[in-house]
Amino acid sequence: MTTGDKRSDRPGSGLTKLILIGLVLGVFTGLFFGETAGRLKIVGQAYIGLLQMSILPYMVVSLIGGIGSLSYEKAARLAVTGGLILVGSWVIAFVVVFLMPLAFPNTEAGSFFSPSLVEIADVDFIDLYIPMNPFSSLARTVVPAAAVFSVALGIALIGVEKKQPLLDVLDALSQALTRVAMLIVRLTPIGVFAIAANAAGTMTIEDIGRLQTYVVSFIVATLVLTFWVLPGLVTVLTPFTYRDVMRTARTALVTGFATGNLFIVLPLLIENAKRLFEERLLSSEDTQSYIEVLVPTSFNFPNIGKLLTLIFVMFAGWYTGTTLPVGDYPMFSILGLFTLFGGVDLAIPFLLDQLRIPSDLYQLYVVTGVANSWFATLIAVMNLYAFTLVAACAATCGLKIDGPRLLRFAILSVLILGAAIALTRLGLSQMPSDTEAQRNTLMQMEISDPVPTVVHLKSPGPVPLPGPGTSRLSQILKRGTLRVGYNPGNLPFTFFNSEGRLVGFDVELVSILARELGLKLELVPWNYETVYEQLGQGDFDLLIGGITVTTDRLAKVALSSPYMTITSSLVVPDHLRNEFATWDQVDAQSDIRIGVTGTSRAREIALSLVGSDVTQIGDYMDFLNGKRNDVDAIVISAEAGSAWTVLYPQFAVVIPTPHRKAPMSFAMVKGDRELLDFVNGWLELKQADTTLDTLYEAWILGKSSRVKKPRWSIIRNVLHWVE
Repeated sequence: MTTGDKRSDRPGSGLTKLILIGLVLGVFTGLFFGETAGRLKIVGQAYIGLLQMSILPYMVVSLIGGIGSLSYEKAARLAVTGGLILVGSWVIAFVVVFLMPLAFPNTEAGSFFSPSLVEIADVDFIDLYIPMNPFSSLARTVVPAAAVFSVALGIALIGVEKKQPLLDVLDALSQALTRVAMLIVRLTPIGVFAIAANAAGTMTIEDIGRLQTYVVSFIVATLVLTFWVLPGLVTVLTPFTYRDVMRTARTALVTGFATGNLFIVLPLLIENAKRLFEERLLSSEDTQSYIEVLVPTSFNFPNIGKLLTLIFVMFAGWYTGTTLPVGDYPMFSILGLFTLFGGVDLAIPFLLDQLRIPSDLYQLYVVTGVANSWFATLIAVMNLYAFTLVAACAATCGLKIDGPRLLRFAILSVLILGAAIALTRLGLSQMPSDTEAQRNTLMQMEISDPVPTVVHLKSPGPVPLPGPGTSRLSQILKRGTLRVGYNPGNLPFTFFNSEGRLVGFDVELVSILARELGLKLELVPWNYETVYEQLGQGDFDLLIGGITVTTDRLAKVALSSPYMTITSSLVVPDHLRNEFATWDQVDAQSDIRIGVTGTSRAREIALSLVGSDVTQIGDYMDFLNGKRNDVDAIVISAEAGSAWTVLYPQFAVVIPTPHRKAPMSFAMVKGDRELLDFVNGWLELKQADTTLDTLYEAWILGKSSRVKKPRWSIIRNVLHWVE
C-alpha cells in the first residue's frame, strides 16, 4: 500500500510544544483546584474516545492491505526478522524485570488477609485470540482477536490474483482514517490538559506512599530503556542516528506519555517511521508496506511497557515477604509473557495468585494507574517505534552489525543500568517504610461506638444460673449486662491493642449486639483447657474468639449459625513457605512438626494429617516469639494468620491445596434454645444489613474506615479561598 505525501497533515514541533504546555498547565490546574479539577475528567475521556474512534478500523485496514500487498516471500522474510527482533526485545525486558528488585531496600513485611489468596484467575484466551465472530470482536474492541482476523485475511489476500482494486480501496480508506486521526491529534493539547488536571487534582501522596518502591523502580527502568537502550540499539543496528530517532519519535512519545494510551499513537508512529525512511532516502514500496504491517501487528504482542509491569509482581513478593526464587525465573517469564497477551488487568492478578501473593495487591497497582500508564506508555511507544525501524531495515536495506561497537554499547548499557539500580536503592533506603505504618494500623485499631464495657483479665467467677422456667436471654435482659467470654490473644478477632484495650472483629460484633439490646458489656477471659467448664458454670453467656465449628465442639456446646467462613492455613518461617503447597505434601513430611491450639482442633488435625507430628500448643505467640522450638509450623486460619504476620513479618501464611474451609460461630451452653434462636436470628439480620461485611473489611482486610479528607490544593490549603 502507498499513502502518498501527507506531510501537511503531520504534526510538527509546534504541536509538541503545545502538548507540553497543556501538560504543565493541567498539572498546575489540578494542584491549584484540587478535587474540583476532577470535573475535567469527562473532557479527557471525550478526547480519548475521539482518538480511538478511527484506530481499530485503521488497524484492520492497514493489516489487511499491508499484508495483502506483499508476496509470500516478502511476508515470510518480514515474519522471521520481525519475530527475532521481537523476541530480542522481550529478553531485554525480562533482564530489567529481574534486575530491578536489586533496587528494593532490605525489609520484612506481612499483610492483612486477602480473599484473592483463595481465588483463581480465569482468563478466556479462546475468546481473546480466536475471532469466532469477527464482527463481535470488533464491536467489543477485542483487539487481539480482531488482529488475528485481519492477519488471516491479509495472508489469504496475498494469493488472490485480481486484488489490486481492493488494495486501492484499502489504501484510500487508510489515508482517510489517517487524516481523521491526524485532525484529532491537533486537539491533543486540550485533551492532555484535561487528563493532567484530573490526575493532579485527585491523586494524593498517601495513595502512592505504599508503592514508592515500585513506582520509583518502574520509572527508573522506563527512563533508562526509553532514552538510552532502545534508541541506542537503533543507532547501533541501523543507518539512523540517535538524534533522528528522538526527533521523529518525540510527538508520539509526548502524546503517549500524556494520555497513557499506546493505541492512539499508532498512526503517528507509522507516519513518522515512513518520514524517517524518506529523509534518509531509504524509502520504497516495500518499506512502506512493511511499516504499515509491523506497527499494528506488533501492537498486539506484549511490549516492553507491559513486560515492565511485572516489576510490580516482584515488588508485591518483596512487599509481602514472598520473594520469587531465582530458579523460578524461567517459568515466571513464560507464564508472564503469555498471560500478558491478555492484558495487564488479567495478567497481574493471575500471576499474584500463582505465586500465592494476595492478588488484591493489584488494587495498589491501580492506585498508580495514571502515573504508571504514563511511563508504561512512554516505553511502549519507543519500543514499538524502535522495533519497527530495526525490523523494516532488516527486511529491506539490512542491518549494520558492528561487533566491537555493539559490545561497547552493551557494556555501557549494563554500567548505566547498574548505576541506576544502585542509586535507586540508595534513595529508596532513605525513604520512610510502610511496614511500620501497617503494624501500627493493626495495633491502633479501635471499636467504633463502644458500649460501657468492663474487661476482666481473669475470671471473676460465675453469675447465678437461670432458675427453672427462666431462659438465659431473659436473665441477661433483666440484669442489664451481657457477659461474653474472650480469647485474649486471637488476632484479629479478640486481642489487646497498643493502648491496652480489648478489640477485634468478635469484640465489636458483640458490642453492637449489646448496644442494640441496651445492655452493658462484660468480657471474661477463657483458655482452651477450662473453656467448657467455664461456660457450663456460668462464667459467661456467650463465647467468642474465633471459634471454629468442629465435631467435638458440636457435641459439647451449642453453636450459632456461622457468621464467617475461614480457610485453614499454616504459618511458617519465610524460608519454609515453598514446602507446603498441598496438604498431601504437608502430611508426607514426617519431620515437620505441626502446632495446633485447642484439644478438639488438635484431635481433628491429627486425624486428617495422620503422617504428621501434630502437637497441641497453648497459644500462637509462644511459637511466633520462638519459645516453641519443638514446632515448625502452626495450623491457623488464613484470616488470623495474615494478621499475625503483620506483627511478625519473618513468618508467612501458606494456604495448601485443596483449600479447607471451616465455619466460625459463637458458642453457648447446650439446652437454652431461646438464646440460640435469638443469636441466630440476630446474626442473620446483621448479615442482611451489611454489618458483618463492614466489620470484615475493617478487621480482616485491614481497610481503613476513616473519612477521607479533601485533597490538598492551593486554593484551599494555601489561599484559603474555599473550606
